[in-house]
Amino acid sequence: MASSNPSQPNRPEKTAAILDGAMQIFLEQGYAGTTMDKVASAAGVSKPTVYNHFQDKEALFNALMEKLVIEKEWAKCPLDLQNFSSEPTNIVLKRIANEVLDNCNSSSEQITFVRLVIGESGRFPELSRSFVANMDKSILGALTEYFASLNVPTPDVAARMFMGTIVYFLMTNEMMGGKDIVPIERDYLVDNLINMIIRQGA
Repeated sequence: MASSNPSQPNRPEKTAAILDGAMQIFLEQGYAGTTMDKVASAAGVSKPTVYNHFQDKEALFNALMEKLVIEKEWAKCPLDLQNFSSEPTNIVLKRIANEVLDNCNSSSEQITFVRLVIGESGRFPELSRSFVANMDKSILGALTEYFASLNVPTPDVAARMFMGTIVYFLMTNEMMGGKDIVPIERDYLVDNLINMIIRQGA
């Protein structure tokens, strides 16, 4: 991930203000329409201050993704799933599914941010690649290891089936307003998805 400018020490309160301002501008203007001048204005700081903290717009955008992952615990998953080996599989998987769904539904800002990444991915493919690296890679890796420990055939496929179903549900129901077009009850979907995966390892 691109880092901030190391030439001057960063002040945490300034960094927070810049990130808040950047989120506002990115969501309002899109990636292409966002400039460091607009971010500086929204953050209430000077343009040189923005550059002292972030070397360019891409670094700033990546920092926002990191903030969503770490501070807001978006797409949270107990990554060390081996610690839950003594718990029933259906309980562990339902906990993960509900945490992902609840965390992504807790803020319209997060949903709008995903729309932004998807919408800009054609013109700025490195943004979407960074999104996958930050948001998807760790949880898919952890789930693959967990399913392998349960002797689920092709655990990497099972991990993608599990997360893919949840993400598709979020996209059609929350991001694209399709609740009434392709309706399905959340618990019904999650419970049957888990049952399908567990039967593979039986």
